[in-house]
Parts: sequence; structure tokens; C-alpha cells
Amino acid sequence: MKNILKISTLLILLFTIISCGNSDSKHTEGDDHKNEQTKDATNEEETPNKVALKLNQLEIMGIELGNLSQLNLGASLKVNGQLELPPQNMASVSALIGGRVQSVSVVEGDFVKKGQVIATLNNPEFISMQRAYLAAKSNLTYLEKDYIRKKELEKDGITSARAFQESEAAYLNAKADLNATKATLNLIGIKVSTIDKGEIIASIPVIAPIKGYIQKIEINIGKSVTPEQEMFEIVDNEYLYLGLKVFEKDVDNAKVGRKIAFTLATEPDKIYEAEIFALGKAFDMDTRAVKVHAKIIGTQEGLLSGMFVEARITTSSKQVNALPDEAFVSEKGLDYVFVQKEKTDKTIEFEKIQVNRGISDLGFSEVLFIEEIPENTIIVLKGAYYLNSEMQKSEFGDDD
Repeated sequence: MKNILKISTLLILLFTIISCGNSDSKHTEGDDHKNEQTKDATNEEETPNKVALKLNQLEIMGIELGNLSQLNLGASLKVNGQLELPPQNMASVSALIGGRVQSVSVVEGDFVKKGQVIATLNNPEFISMQRAYLAAKSNLTYLEKDYIRKKELEKDGITSARAFQESEAAYLNAKADLNATKATLNLIGIKVSTIDKGEIIASIPVIAPIKGYIQKIEINIGKSVTPEQEMFEIVDNEYLYLGLKVFEKDVDNAKVGRKIAFTLATEPDKIYEAEIFALGKAFDMDTRAVKVHAKIIGTQEGLLSGMFVEARITTSSKQVNALPDEAFVSEKGLDYVFVQKEKTDKTIEFEKIQVNRGISDLGFSEVLFIEEIPENTIIVLKGAYYLNSEMQKSEFGDDD
């Protein structure tokens, strides 16, 4: 009986020790798990997603700020072409009569009005032409008087009809010669009213035939020019339009009234708009392409005749929020952009937020925000890569 009691006592004691051990073990594991979660949460909070720059660093790093753009990034037809002008809005200026350049009053890029004097020429022949005009005028005066006198004599039967007819013919020929001389002088810019006052002009003006900008100058002071030689080229960019080549298989997608988005090779991050207003009526037999003309809508700033463009003819519409491709940074398969948070007199703070990137075209991409942002939020449009590098430097403690 005593042995049984001893064994029972030992079993109870052993059970108690095991139970206490298990309880301590469970407590330790729970605390360790809780500590690990706290540590992970602390690390997550310490992960940087903001970076601050001095204001002068923005320009140094080439960072540009702005807002979302609303762009049509629906289905489209990709075409190429260039900016063109109708023939009535560009002019090649040459001399009507040869001479030596006496003065040039414009430089390339100047705006000129129609009729403005842009250069002057001199030539001894100009003086001879004016002398010939005065001689023709004087001769006409004499022949006119002789004609009137013989006309009266012919009525009275004092002179023969033949003499009158000869006088009349001489008078009419002299009148035609004078009118031709007048027209020639007026054409080269010499006013006969000035000559009639006794003034002889030694130089003639070169006149701008249209308003526009001086695009090219091919002369200088002292240079001799001939009538067929081009001296200036003037363009009126007010009526610029797109000249696009559309291949035969795509012609059905190019219809009058369809919208076009285009960019310049020199400025790919700026989008211009246009609208088709005319289609060519014949194919280029070499390229099997037809010419499509489109008028430019809105600003024409930065556009010049002859510039090459990359264009998209819209075939289906889809207006989206878009940003330039340079606004995005990608990490581990995720896309991010930077938005402005705080700004002081000396610094500006940006926050890196995750977004989804949609369809892309013409250097822009659709942006879908995971969390809604306030309207008119300022976003980094250009230089996000450098801003991200600056953030990573701060993350690793590199403040240099």
C-alpha cells in the first residue's frame, strides 16, 4: 500500500513539472512571434518614400513639374510626315533687274510686313532708264502737239491725209513707249511722280511681297545680283499644316475630320493636335502612299516649316490621364511616380507613390492611381529617375 502511494505521488509530481514546462515554452514562442511582428512593422515604417531637395537642385537635375494631361490614347494609325506651307504663304525674293546690293535692313528671323523695304540695289542702268522716261515724255509732248495741229489742217484740207496719218502713228507709238517706260519704272520701285519733280533715283528698293518671317538671306552689301538670283526667302507660318503620307492599305483610316496627335523629333514630350481637312486624289506610284493634309489646332509655338513629325491618326477614342514616360520609375515590376508634398522657400519635398501604368504612345503613358490624389496635384514630369536615385542615396545614408 505504501509503495502504491509513493508511485502515485511521483506520477503527480512528474505531471506537474511537464505542465509547467509546456506553459513556459508556449509563452516564450508567443513573445518571440509578437516581437518579430513588431520588428517587421518597425522596419516597414522606416522604409523611406519621401525625399527633399533644395530648389536650385531641380534645375541642376533637370526635374520638371506639372499636372496630369488628358490625352486620347485610343486605337490609332501611326504615320510620318512634315510641316508644310501653302505656296501662297512662302516667297522667294529676287531682283527684277540686276544690280549691286547697297543695303540690307533685315536679319534672319525678323518679321516683315507686306511692302516693307528689306534691301536696296544700285545700278547705273537705273539712271539711264529714268533719263529714257524723261526723253520719252518730252518726245510725246512734241508729237502730241504736231498730231493736234495736223488734225486741224487735215480737216481744212490744207495737209494731206497721209501726213496726218503719219503724225497720228508717231504720236500713238510715243504714247505707248512712255506708258511702257512708266510701267517698268513702277515695277522696279521707282515712282515716276518723283522723276516728274526733277529727282533722279540712284537705287531701287527690294520689297517683301508677303508678310512673314525672313527664313533665309543669300546676299550681303556689295554683292552683285542677277534677276534670276534668289536674295531672300520669306515664310508666313500662320498657315502651317501637316503633310502626312498614308499607305494604300491604311487609307480607309484617314478620313476628313479625324483628329491627329503629333510630336516633333526635336521635342518628343510635347503633343500637338491637328485635324484632317483634305486627302490626296492620287497615289505616289513609288511609295503607294497618298498625301493627307491636316490643319493644326491650338498653339503653333515652336513649329517651323520643314520640320519632321511623328503622328497618330485617331481611329477610336479613349481619353485617359497620362504622364510623360520620364515621369515613371520601375522597381521589381512595380511602377511609381513622385508627387509634391511640401514646399518652403528653400526646399521642396516629394513622395514616391505606387501607380499602375496603362497604354503608351507618343512618349506618354496612361496612369492609374491606386489611391486617389487631390485634383491639380503637382507631379514630377521629367527627371523621376534622378529623384529616385537621390532617394536611394538617402536610404543608404549617403548625404554627399
